[in-house]
Amino acid sequence: MSNPTESPVATAPPSGGWWTAALSTAEHGSTRPGWAELVEEVLAVAPDRGAFREVPPDAAPEEHLVAPLMPFLDRVQARFGGRLADAVWLDVRTWLGGKLARIAARALVTELHQGGPWAGETSHERFAEFVRQTGGRLPELFRRYPVLARLLAETCVHTVDAVTELLDRLAADREALVADLFGTDPGALTGLTLGAGDLHSGGRSVAVLRFADGTRLVYKPRPLGLQARFGELLDWFATVLPELAPRGVRVVTGDGYGWAEFVDHAPCATPAEVDRFHRRQGALLALLYVLDATDMHYENLVAAGDQPVLVDVETLFHPGWTPRTSAGPDPALSALNASVMRTALLPRLLLGEHGSLDVSGAGGQSGVDYPTDVPVWLAAGTDRMRLVPGRVPMTGARNRPVLRGVAADLLDHREALLAGFRTGYDVLSERAEELSAEHGPLARFAGEEIRLVVRDTRAYSLLLAESTHPRHLADGAAREAAFADLAVDTGHDHLPQLIPGELTELFSGDIPLFTARVGSRDVRSGSGAVLPGLLRRSGLEAVRDKLARLGAVDRREQEWLVEATLATRLRSTGHLPAAPLGDPVAGVVPDQPHLLALACGIGDELVARSRQDGDRANWLGLELVDGRYWSVLPMGAGLAEGYCGTALFLAQLGAITGVSRYSDLARRAVHGLPALLGVLVRYPELAREVGSGGFFGLGGISYAVARLATLLDDDVLRESLPTAVTATRLADDAGRPGIGDGTDGALVAMLAVHAETGLSLAADVAAELAGRLSSRPEPEGAGFLWGGAGTALTRPAGASPGSPAGIGWCSGAAGVALSRPAGDPGADAFVAAAAARRVSGDHSLCHGELGVLDVLVELAAAGHERAAATLTRDSAHVLGAIERYGPRCGTPDAVPTPGLLTGIAGIGYGLLRLGFTTEVPSVLLLRPGTPRSH
Repeated sequence: MSNPTESPVATAPPSGGWWTAALSTAEHGSTRPGWAELVEEVLAVAPDRGAFREVPPDAAPEEHLVAPLMPFLDRVQARFGGRLADAVWLDVRTWLGGKLARIAARALVTELHQGGPWAGETSHERFAEFVRQTGGRLPELFRRYPVLARLLAETCVHTVDAVTELLDRLAADREALVADLFGTDPGALTGLTLGAGDLHSGGRSVAVLRFADGTRLVYKPRPLGLQARFGELLDWFATVLPELAPRGVRVVTGDGYGWAEFVDHAPCATPAEVDRFHRRQGALLALLYVLDATDMHYENLVAAGDQPVLVDVETLFHPGWTPRTSAGPDPALSALNASVMRTALLPRLLLGEHGSLDVSGAGGQSGVDYPTDVPVWLAAGTDRMRLVPGRVPMTGARNRPVLRGVAADLLDHREALLAGFRTGYDVLSERAEELSAEHGPLARFAGEEIRLVVRDTRAYSLLLAESTHPRHLADGAAREAAFADLAVDTGHDHLPQLIPGELTELFSGDIPLFTARVGSRDVRSGSGAVLPGLLRRSGLEAVRDKLARLGAVDRREQEWLVEATLATRLRSTGHLPAAPLGDPVAGVVPDQPHLLALACGIGDELVARSRQDGDRANWLGLELVDGRYWSVLPMGAGLAEGYCGTALFLAQLGAITGVSRYSDLARRAVHGLPALLGVLVRYPELAREVGSGGFFGLGGISYAVARLATLLDDDVLRESLPTAVTATRLADDAGRPGIGDGTDGALVAMLAVHAETGLSLAADVAAELAGRLSSRPEPEGAGFLWGGAGTALTRPAGASPGSPAGIGWCSGAAGVALSRPAGDPGADAFVAAAAARRVSGDHSLCHGELGVLDVLVELAAAGHERAAATLTRDSAHVLGAIERYGPRCGTPDAVPTPGLLTGIAGIGYGLLRLGFTTEVPSVLLLRPGTPRSH
């Protein structure tokens, strides 16, 4: 291979329609595209082999690669023909140069590493020589990567068109802007920030204009009628709730575009203003909930003193996409998709290997890294430049109020936000008919355009970034392959019809855009194609239906979601019981009538909180994800925190009381379970993701199926039990130890299934799992659920319990006591600790009082006299506390949740266990019901 520094430089554009390789399959045979003209202009210019510029140390990595692409920028400047002032052109050139460099970066760095050797003594000098050489070799580069030429030229053409269009509109609307927004003429345009949002419809995006007197103005290349109507609605809101209604954004609307005032982030002057901000934010949340808003994240809200100002409302009246699931429609998921959480104004955590990030409108974070690795450039500006997974910082947000230089923490103002939400909700409920009237405030929205979020914008961005890999730049077909993942079934009925529009816009480098009218069911793509009747109902119809449903029951459900979502911002304290509540409460005699009455109260609460649709029921609950982060989610199938555990309590309650509503709800909760189990057997990789554990896996689900089949006398569940056991066997290939999510728990569950039902397959799988344990290590740490204590049920030698955390069952002294043989001093130590303490404010099975009491039940049954005495005393105190404070869950702030281990279903089950010990087996030991004769 010859030294590239000695290669001849091609100065003329290639002949023979070289650009046809850059066309997509659908475009072949079309007339010569406009972007090809720009590429040929660039290639016709004598190359500058000396083009190399030092960039500032704090420059973005891609800026090191702008120099070879300067001919494109020169042609763009020429096309503006002197229309832009120097300062404005500098802004445009800076943005466009960075955009071009990001598009070309992967191809250029590939050339950097595959070419050479590059002359120079240092890594930086060799990179500079590469840049100089590349500036003179663009024709050669584009022969290899014709699609790259197209992308660069299209970006330039789009930028020229978009900026020219903006300037023409500014000139035409200047008089109206002075009259309606500025007040006085702000002088000449002195700055232009492009790319203040995603690129749509031919490279157009939100831009911020700066004028000579310092005034700023926001330009949006899309209709702003929706923002104008929202401002009118806020004016109406202010007439009925003057103290809490937030202000809107002043706009000037054009035909297909609009101008909006620039809302600056301004501090609060007093603590009272911070409190008022959060009350207004609560009222705003109620209004956004009613309007079926979504995507109101931190970038769309500005804290202007004591005013939470929404600067982008393009996703009001948004449809709720319903995913397909193997178990059929999930009513809890449907409820979540229609709830206050869909607004994204409440805390919304993105989780990843580096932690969590709140991107919500009310939360937001700055000074932290994005939680997942993203591609970043390493060693930029040297011949070692390469793309690697890395961490990027979160940019600062303007959505949180500031007092004396410190951003307010939402958790310190929870009560203010809740108070504002309640007040706003009640006002909207009282005025529902007025709002929904034929000529009422909502009717004016009917013809306005909304944006439909059909996929996460980040998914599009990742596809566009990947499409700049050299393997996708050889020809149009290769570029099309970059977007093949769009065709993968994502479980949403609406997506297949939208894929052609997505591909068209992605191929041109745009983020796909889909819109609809508030009063219509038709959908329009960014390219103008109309999909008639794609929406099941119009946004206006859906909002009017929601207004008709407002009332005490719905408000209670939404308030719970607000409280639960706010609680997810609290740092997890692990599995430690809460501190005692207030003064000691008077004990209540723990007899069967008291225990059953409290358990029935919990059962009735679960009935009231259930979401039902057809034959299926489910709940929304708080779930601990990755052992660190609480999330509000529809309940999955698991025993510990899923609908199987909740159904187990309801079925046990129904069996004891004979009340059919409990048993019927339990049956409806697991209606879709057989279908789900069938999917897991057909796709073992999914079963392995679930795991085999006794509480957080298929072992626990199998246990629940066996117990429910008995309690409900349900043949469908009996018939599905072999499938559940088979799925457990498949799932255990992951090989984790422990009771909670490992092989030990699966073994205990299989033994219980066999004892309960006589299913021989369960005995076979149990024997297989027992054999695997010999090669599985003991789990580390103390406690029953994840540590070594629980493995005493499966391993003859027992496990070293380690140092327990607290007194609870899951990781504390109660679980350790269960692992010790009869007469072991460890049991005496636990009972002594239990007798010496005050009962806590956590009544859960997992790490609260009912878990402790269950262990005392076991020890008392084994003849431990002090355990029996402590059980009687503590049961009375726990009952007294539940009667006084209600059942308190093992969740942040004790927010009620339905689940078994941390929720009210487990508290109810524990109460039944205290009153009906022989009828209700210990679920914490995965005990079967009364053994059958085999």
